[in-house]
Order: sequence, then C-alpha cells, then structure tokens
Amino acid sequence: MSTTQRKAPSVTSTRGDSKFNDLSRNYSATAEKQPPTTLTSAEILRNFQQVMIENIKHAPDDIQATGKLERFSCNGKADDLAGWYVCHEYHLMHNNQACWGMIGIFGDWRNGLTFKWDSFSEFYALSRAQRQELERKQQEQVAQRQAERAAKAANAHRQAVKMWLSAQPANTAHPYLMRKQVGAWGIRQLGELLLIPLCDLDGTLHSVQTITPDGSKRFLTGTPKRGMFHLIGDSLTHPEGVYLCEGYATGASLYQAYGLPVLVGFDAGNLLPVATAYRQRFAHTPLTVCADNDRKTPGNPGLTKAREVAATLPCVGLIVPEFPDSAPLTLSDFNDLTALLGSNAHKETT
Repeated sequence: MSTTQRKAPSVTSTRGDSKFNDLSRNYSATAEKQPPTTLTSAEILRNFQQVMIENIKHAPDDIQATGKLERFSCNGKADDLAGWYVCHEYHLMHNNQACWGMIGIFGDWRNGLTFKWDSFSEFYALSRAQRQELERKQQEQVAQRQAERAAKAANAHRQAVKMWLSAQPANTAHPYLMRKQVGAWGIRQLGELLLIPLCDLDGTLHSVQTITPDGSKRFLTGTPKRGMFHLIGDSLTHPEGVYLCEGYATGASLYQAYGLPVLVGFDAGNLLPVATAYRQRFAHTPLTVCADNDRKTPGNPGLTKAREVAATLPCVGLIVPEFPDSAPLTLSDFNDLTALLGSNAHKETT
C-alpha cells in the first residue's frame, strides 16, 4: 500500500499492511516528542471508531471496552454481523509511570481483514519491550477470538446435522418456492422452514440457512459462512462450466434455465472466497459469476463484488441481469428478471 493512502495511527493489518496518519506526526530525526496528552475514555473510543471507519469503512455507533468480542453490521443491514472488534483498557509502565490506555483488534469477516490498534503509540515513544508486550496481549485477543469462533462453529455444525437428519425433502409447494417459481434442488424442510445446506468442496455440512414462508433468511449462530456454498446439481464440474451466484432462488433459476451446476454463495461478500476455493480445486473448469444488480443500493455491492471476482481470478466470466428502465429498483437478480420477463430472460442477457 502506498504511503499516500496511509491514514490511521497505530493500526497494523495482520496481513502486513499498515496505515498511518502522516499529517499528524513529525517523523524527522531531530523532532522532539510532544508531551503526552491525557484523553478521556470517550475520546480514545472515538479515535478507535474513526480508525475502524478508515480501515474497514464501518464502525458501530457505540463502542465499549469490554474485552469481549463485539459484532456489528458492515453493510447497513441489521442482520449482517460481519464486522467485529475487541477492545479493553490496558496499563503499562513508561518512564517509571503507570500509563493508561486501550488496545484492540478489529476486522471484517466478509473480506478476512484484521487490524490491530492501541492508544499508546500516539503519545509515547514505546520501547521494544513495551511494543512486544502490547503485541503479546493482542495475540492473546486473536487466539481468544479464534477459539470462540471455533466453538460457535462446532455448535452450529452439531445443530445443523441434527436439523438436517430430522428434515424431509423440501415440498415444492412451499410458499417461498412457489413465490419465487423455483424447485427444491438439494434442500430440505423442517416444519415450515426450508433448510439450505452450507458445505465445503468435500461435501461436508457445516451449517444451514433457514428460509421462512415469508422469505426471512437466517443462519445458525456461529455459522462459518466464508467459503461455504450450496451446490445445485449433481456434480461440482461440467465441461460447459459452472455458475456462481448469491442466493438460493437465483441459483435455482439459473439451474432451471441452463441445466449447469450452480454454486450458491449466499451473499456478495462470499463470492470471492467461494470462487477462490473452487478455482484452486478445479483450475480448468469454466466458472461464471452471476451478479446481483443492486441498482437501489449505493455502490451496487452485488455488481461490485461480482466484478471483483472476475477481475481477481483467472478464467472467470461475468453475466449481469439488465432490467428495463421501467422495472422497479427492488428487482436485482436473475430470479427477479425471470419473473419479470419469462424463461428466456437469461439468454437475452448473455
């Protein structure tokens, strides 16, 4: 990352990128360190909040130094909890004086980025030992977060297996399937809930997405969604290619139109992780990402993320649903286009 892009003080990505506020500090060899400034808890937390915004574009309105894993939305949707942080108070000795401040880590599970932060480095020239102590504490936070995630993922797996074994093949007369005009492809039904499996490339069930008759979608708590998908079709490969999309209804519409395997990635942020894992396993199978055209949403995240996949990975095609100017902005995916224009909608957009 170029120095012209660096903004945030004392933030280091665990993947090696750094961001610094070059305008706020004097890096000349002869510059004297400014005297420490005493900040309130609220001021330190506001700084942490700003650092989060500068690095992952989002932050919760209220940040607490609880020392526990906290989650928040990274796309403005209430049911999105891809953002996370851990922040707590910390004391260290500096020049024989006890210094109070805060340390933390934060990131976005959707893109896998993780950053470290502390409030000390802005005002104190920390020794190597002090920096190592902060690093040790932050590594403890990382290990604790990973252990918590692993425990929740294991619980989601157990719950998903139990639900899946108790369920029956989905009824094609389910209100959601009827409304979307799609069949039940590799999914099951438990009571009124449709169960969409989340699996890896080896076919291991890790969790399920539930869909209610009114279309409300939920993942089991602790679901390790990144890189997981639902396969529509009998095989992961096909000589003519494989499709990748976001939601089940979109995938079902594509499968019914083309008869080729479809990987359902569940959301825009998971398209690249799924495509990356697929391309590593199947380097020569044609792969086409089928974008959601989120015309109503600022930045059009569905199209943006789909284009990212096509630009990042080799031999990945892209198709985008194009809607008439008169079509409501709420229509965004190939299932919507199918319902609007009929069964030939896909062929007209390729």
